[in-house]
Amino acid sequence: MKRINRISILSLAAISMLMSCQNNTCPAPEVEEEEYTLDEYTFSPIHYSTKNEKLPAYDAEKPGQFVVSYDIYRDIGENNYMRLKVTSDVNLVGHINYYDSEDPTVTNSEKFYIKANENVFTTFLDAFRNGAYGNFKKVITTIDFENVEEKEGNIIFEEAGVSPREQNIYKDMTITDDTLVFGTSMTHGGCIKTIKRVDQDIYEYLDNDGNVCIDRDIDPDYVNQVISDDVNFVNIYDLGREIQPSYYLNATKANGYDPQTELIYEGLSGVTLYNPIQCGSAGYKNPQIIDFVHKKDHIYIKTKAQDWFFDNDQANGYIETNYSFGGDGMLIVDNSYTDFSQFISNDENILLSRNQETPATYFVQPLNYFYCETRQGTIFDENVGEINGRQQDKTSKNQATSGEYVYSLKGNTVPGNWCAYVNQNKFGAGIYMPNADRFVGSRGRHSTNYFSEDTNRRFSEKSFHFDDSDYVPSYAVLNYNYICPVVVRKMVDFIPLKYSYAIYIGSTDEMSEAFGDLMASGKLTNESLVDGTGWPKK
Repeated sequence: MKRINRISILSLAAISMLMSCQNNTCPAPEVEEEEYTLDEYTFSPIHYSTKNEKLPAYDAEKPGQFVVSYDIYRDIGENNYMRLKVTSDVNLVGHINYYDSEDPTVTNSEKFYIKANENVFTTFLDAFRNGAYGNFKKVITTIDFENVEEKEGNIIFEEAGVSPREQNIYKDMTITDDTLVFGTSMTHGGCIKTIKRVDQDIYEYLDNDGNVCIDRDIDPDYVNQVISDDVNFVNIYDLGREIQPSYYLNATKANGYDPQTELIYEGLSGVTLYNPIQCGSAGYKNPQIIDFVHKKDHIYIKTKAQDWFFDNDQANGYIETNYSFGGDGMLIVDNSYTDFSQFISNDENILLSRNQETPATYFVQPLNYFYCETRQGTIFDENVGEINGRQQDKTSKNQATSGEYVYSLKGNTVPGNWCAYVNQNKFGAGIYMPNADRFVGSRGRHSTNYFSEDTNRRFSEKSFHFDDSDYVPSYAVLNYNYICPVVVRKMVDFIPLKYSYAIYIGSTDEMSEAFGDLMASGKLTNESLVDGTGWPKK
């Protein structure tokens, strides 16, 4: 099929403009300078068109072969929020191309994905994160589109506009229903950074034996030492903790997977593994926030995932998450991930299913009993080990093991669809997720000390400021407890993986009742994990 000529869609005026831009002096095209609003945000147009363009069918073995490109050449300064109005009957991948207005040799190209009939697409350009490629005043040069469906399509690129809307990456976004406080931040990609139960007297404290504990109904006058009366149940020690999804795909250079920076994760030298994650890279580089909505009772956040293993390399995939409340003590999370990496599937390894961490859930260490109601009976176990390649997988309550072990329970052996980490009084945090293939439970016990002088210096200096004489609250300590509802799936371009889960703070009896009511309501079923509308198992 004949390649679309990029120049063929340009008007004579645009060609003349291109010629005058050779010396980096680009005249503004003659467009009506009106302003359009989306909610409370005002957009200044930088492109108009009513022309329909034909888009050839997608060839997965030759991505990027058939591209329609539109000249923009507009200086947008620091207006880093963009809206594209597009009419198209096919799914589209595109690029927003720009350079630094003060140094035209500094360029960047941001890849994006628009679903068919989405019509309006909004995005923050890459400027508000640690590791941003476009943290400068910009001149938008071109915006291009590619059809990624195996049928011909049409596109009318009606309008592009920019807005001065900004995001404060250092300010946490929180919501509350007066029983829980939920919080996230732009520096963590919108993952779950804070869950606090605020309608009960919950303390983190030292008992008489010097053990760090978390419990409710505690009289602070009768404990050895109070560490915190504002208890966060989420471990946020580094960008690999928190509660966030982490997805995997075997890919190599043969598939077009060629990270631009070196592998930085210790112990995996020479291994290539595409790993889009919500919270950030192993080198403390933040993901790019694409868009967000922060209302009184819910938060929506759309993130361009970060590649975990390769520092500062963005993954080409959108994580979309909605956070809301489901009753006293319960947080509801609706999650969707759509990859648009366009890797070429000419290597058998890329066809393998992987253990997808729907969320990797890191609770704080003092909740040190793994709890799960299974068909063989209830597990209430404080001897769980760390996933380190040397442990055994304990697949049932009664399986005999020797040495360190972790739990890897098949989903159909957990009829209530939930597991938890709790204290000796069975109070703690649990996660409910129907149709998980497995529930994995492990612990990371890297130290027994909670003094700030014994914690990771890099993280303490960047994120916390505790005196060395004080105990560090457990959310800021390397020790953690891990639960993961795993789904075994193969990542597929342009097909979203959608699912929901719930987190509850309370006793195991309260969890059993609350999660049981949620199951009976039929409001959170994850049927898409069963009916084949998501990623395939093989």
